[in-house]
Amino acid sequence: MRHYEILKIEENGKVEIPLEWAYEVGLVKDAYFLVEIDTELNEVHMERIALPGKQLVEIELVVKDQPGVLAKITGLLGRHRINILFSEAEEMEQIGLGAIVAVVDVSQADIALDRLLKELQVIEEVMEVSLKEIK
Repeated sequence: MRHYEILKIEENGKVEIPLEWAYEVGLVKDAYFLVEIDTELNEVHMERIALPGKQLVEIELVVKDQPGVLAKITGLLGRHRINILFSEAEEMEQIGLGAIVAVVDVSQADIALDRLLKELQVIEEVMEVSLKEIK
C-alpha cells in the first residue's frame, strides 16, 4: 500500500516518518536500508535490505563478463551459508569486464571473511574483489 504525506525536514536533514508507516516497512532501530539519492531529479529512494540481527558485508567484484561467472560466485556463497540480500551487476566501460556489488548476511557463515576473500580471488574470472563489513 502507498502512503503520501508532506513531511518537513528537521535539523541536519533528518526526516521523521510517522511511526505506523515506519513499522510497516521495517524502519526500526538497527535495520539496514539502501539509500539512493538522485541529485538530477531531486529524489531520494530507500529500500530495506535487512532487519536487525544480521551481520552484513558488502562485496565488490570486477569480473570477466562471460556466462557462468555469477553462478560460480553465488554457488561459493551458498556453500558457505552466506545469504545474498541485495546484488547488482553491470557491464563496465572496459570491454569484457563486469562489475558486481552484493550485500550479504554472513551471520550463519561457516567461513571467516579473510578465507572467503581468498576463495573468491581463486575464481578464474574474478579480476578484483573487496569485502567491507557494514556496521
